[in-house]
This record gives sequence, C-alpha cells and structure tokens, in this order.
Amino acid sequence: MPGQTREFDDSATLALVRLARDYRAPSPSDAVFPAYRASAEGHVYFFLDRDDGGEPIPMRVDQVVVDLYQDSEGRRRQDIRGLRKKQLLPIREFRYYIDRLTAVQNGFGNLIEIGEGLDVSDVPHPLGSDGESHYHYRIVDSVTIRPQGFPEPIRVHEVEVRPRREDRPAFVGSVFLDATTGALVNMWFSFTPASYVDPRVDRVTVRLDHQRWEGDLWLPYRQVVEVRREMPQFDLPVGSVIRATLRVTDYEFDPDLPAWRFRGPRVTAVPYGAADSTVFEAGLMDRMAEEGLSPVSLERLEDEARHVARQHLVSGLPRVRFYTDRFSSLLRANRAEGVRLGLGASYSPRPALKLDGRAGLATGSRTPGATVRGRWTSPGGSSTTTLELYAAQLRDTGPRPGASNALNTLSTLFRNLDYSDPHFATGVRVGLERPLGESASVEIGGVIEEHSGPGEAWSAGWGPDASGRPLLAPEEGVYARARAAASRRWGGLGTRSAEAAVAITAGRWEGDGNGSLALRLEGRAASRDLARHGRVSLEAGAAWGRTPPQLHFLLGGRGTLPGHAYRAWGGSRFVLARGEGAFQLVPGWVTGRLLWGM
Repeated sequence: MPGQTREFDDSATLALVRLARDYRAPSPSDAVFPAYRASAEGHVYFFLDRDDGGEPIPMRVDQVVVDLYQDSEGRRRQDIRGLRKKQLLPIREFRYYIDRLTAVQNGFGNLIEIGEGLDVSDVPHPLGSDGESHYHYRIVDSVTIRPQGFPEPIRVHEVEVRPRREDRPAFVGSVFLDATTGALVNMWFSFTPASYVDPRVDRVTVRLDHQRWEGDLWLPYRQVVEVRREMPQFDLPVGSVIRATLRVTDYEFDPDLPAWRFRGPRVTAVPYGAADSTVFEAGLMDRMAEEGLSPVSLERLEDEARHVARQHLVSGLPRVRFYTDRFSSLLRANRAEGVRLGLGASYSPRPALKLDGRAGLATGSRTPGATVRGRWTSPGGSSTTTLELYAAQLRDTGPRPGASNALNTLSTLFRNLDYSDPHFATGVRVGLERPLGESASVEIGGVIEEHSGPGEAWSAGWGPDASGRPLLAPEEGVYARARAAASRRWGGLGTRSAEAAVAITAGRWEGDGNGSLALRLEGRAASRDLARHGRVSLEAGAAWGRTPPQLHFLLGGRGTLPGHAYRAWGGSRFVLARGEGAFQLVPGWVTGRLLWGM
C-alpha cells in the first residue's frame, strides 16, 4: 500500500540511507560475503528508436551466457562461456563494451560507470561513503512484499534520490531498500547531463532488480541497461539504442571455489560462435517480442525504469541543434512545390519544454513555408500539450498517403509521377494528448487554417510518364475544426496484438458546418523469430455537411487497394479492409510482401 511522501532529508529517511550504506560496506571486522556460484543469460539488442511513434527497427541481437563467482572474501569473477549474434540488417561490425555482457554483482561501487567509463563516468553512488554530500533523499512510497519461501513479509521503502548539484555527474532516480536491514532491493535510475562522457549520448537508464535468497541475502536477479544515442549536431526523428538485459539464476551457495579461480582478469570470454548452442536455454530471437521489438508491438516498452526516466530524465545532448521532423523536410519533390529545400532548429530550455522550427523554399513555385511548434510535457508525463503555427504547410488528400515522401520524391524526379494530390494550409493548431495507463490514450485539439491550391503543376520533364497524373484541384477557403480521438491497445509486447482507434471532428468550412467520424481496427501477428509477420485492418469513415474535395476520402491503388487504378474512387464515406504478409527471403536484405484489399 502506498506510503506517505516525506520531506527531503528528514531523520527517518537519512537513518535508512545510513543503514543501507553500512549494509553495503561493513567494517573489515564485520565483513562476511556470501560465497556463491550462479549462471546468467541475457540478450543485447541494437535497434533504431523512432520519435514519430513508429515501430523500432531491430538491427542486431546478441545472446550471452555468463558464470558468476564470489568468495567469502568478496572477490568476484565472471566467465562468459557463450556468445552468439545475428544481424537483422546490413550494418558494420562492432564490439560491445564488456559491461553490456556481464552482471553488476555489487550494486555498483562507490563510483558508477557505464560502458567501461565511456558512456557514464565518475558518478557518486547514492549509497556510497560520501553520498550525503552529493544527494538529497526522501521516502516517496512503501510496499510490503511476501517472497515465496519466506514466512515473514518484508517492508520495502522507495527512496527518491535528487542531486544537490545538477551540473555535476550524478545519479537521478530511486533506490528501494529493505526497511529492516537496509539491503538494496532495486535501483531504477538515470543520470544528469554532466555524467555523460560520449557527446552522442541522449540518455542512459538502468534498472537493477535483486531477489531475496537464504537468510537476508539480496542478490542480483535481473538488470536492464539502455543507452540511447543521437547525432549531437542534428535533432533527427531517430536515435540508436543498445538495450542489454540479463537474468541471474541457479545460485549455488558455499561452493568449493579454489583461490586460482580469482587470479587473472576479472572477466573472461569465449569468442563469438565458439560455444555449443546447448549452453543457451532460450533462443536467440525468443525475447524480441517481450522487449517490444516485434513488428506487432503497438506499445513501446514502458517498464518502471522508463517511468523514472519520464519523471526525471534530462538529455545529455546540446540544447540547441539543427532539426528536422522527417528527412523530406530537408529535401523533397512534388508537383506543387517542385524541388523543396528546408532546414530547421530546435531548442530545449528545460526537459519538459521543446521548441522547434522549420523553414523551406520551393524552387518550382518560389513559395516559402515555415512551421514553429512548442511542446510541453507535464510532470510525470501525464499529458503533452502542443501549439503549432504554420504557413504554406504541404498537405495530401485521402485517408492515407499513397507513398512515403522519400519514394514520392524519387517517383516525381525520375518518373514524373507524383502520388500525392497536394494543397497548402496556413494556420494554427493546439492539441492535448493524455495517456490512460500503458495501453490507451486520448487526444483533443483544435485547428483554424486557410487552404490554398498549388499553382501550375511542376514537371520533372523526363521519365516514361511524361504527362504526369492530373492534379486534383482543391477548394480554397478557411477551415476551423475541433477533434477528439481515443485509442486502445491489447497484447502489445507479444507475438500478437490488436489496436482500436476512433476519431470524431466537428468544424466549419467557409461558414458552413461539417463533421467526420473515423474508425480503425488492426490486428498483428509474427513468428517468434520475426521471420514472418502479418497484419489485417478494417477502416471506415464518414463525413457530412459541406466539405471541400481535399477533405474527401480517396481509394484505389497504392496505399489502399492494390490492383486498382490509383485513387480511382472518392467520396464522403468509405469502408476499407486490408491485409499484409511479410516474410524474409534473404534475412537482413530481401523481404517479400503479399498485399490485399477490399
């Protein structure tokens, strides 16, 4: 049951912190370390993390098996006896830091390092000998747990740790302590920006879970270390993530550990692929879906460590950077703009506030355009508010685009075939998004904008389709709209998932009322090794009142109904069923897809 939040550094909290410090580092005369042998198995995932809400893109997965040793004098050793990997996309070869592949046996030392000190370095441990000179502490929650096999319940306090100096390397997060002994039960934390050594590091989050064993022993059970990097000069909608997971099991206490076992390096490792596959209990790809890296994972992995990150995380990246929301904002081509060049910048004065702006010039129509946006996230990540001002923002007609901006640019330049029916909007948008638990969200917002059509259609002047596709002429006028939407997801971290979404609008076009309703149901499934996956969806929409052509639904061909003429049908109501199956022909290189629609 929840406990009462206290003030920072009250007497009860400091007494518990000091008890935990003494438990971690007893005096030499009292020091007795549990001797044990244990086994650990885990995975390291390397993937691209998208800021636009899209699915993560796995690139490589590694699997490791480690034997852990500790003797009664506190000497420790780890032997990596199994290593294997699989590249899911063609990427260059690289070596992981050794602490991506090994366990934290002692809850870290007095100074915390991540990535052999090249990601994070010289961070004072909050339970270290001089922790009180670096941190404030307060008890924010308490819970009673009943470990299996132990007769008495255990009271655990969550202690929030806050740095005294934000401009110094420091720990930011929570430690969970046994109220009776001060033993470390869990740690969920990140770091201040000054902690990061590599300028590419956006954030590092760590979760350590301990489990109670014989007597009052709390020993490592599970750990997750996640490092996210971006280019420090550019604020792009993607970053690379390394997530290292490890689970420790099969503890054997008081084994015969000869002194020679602790001689030499503290970590040894076999080469990749040298071990027989029988040393691995789990499959190399078995836990991809569990980690949120399956194509069916509609939910991003949101464990407790990320909850801590949402509340306290501060990026290690520069506050001011070049920015683009997508690569097509830098360079794209279409019939309305010709070739458009753009550039942007972002500024994050505080972790909860981000400002960004983009501007560009269409070389074909000689039309400038710009967008300025501010996003504020409330404490704890309970809601996000967005305010956006835009001029000559490119829009397309229909429920979904016929091609990505990159593919449409190539098609426009080399085939003179533009899959969009473009128009422009100038106005203001405000929105509020709020999650409901980990599997649902609601969004409300409003827009007032002026629509305008393109001038003379731009042509690349070459390609087999020299005449291009006729432009769908938009109606010009002022559009005001209020919108509410909700979505719900099920089974987002497995090989099967489903999602339902609904959106409703009420607006006015040139003084006349209108509205719309849109529904979407989607189901996904994948094999455990991710070699095959598929999805089916059912969408429906209806609009009423006076709506201009650019707000109608367009169906046919790419993106909606394969095998039919492109955007052959249009109107104010539609029902669309679609399906897709994908399977790897050459893993990492060639994927086959089957599409259907009706």
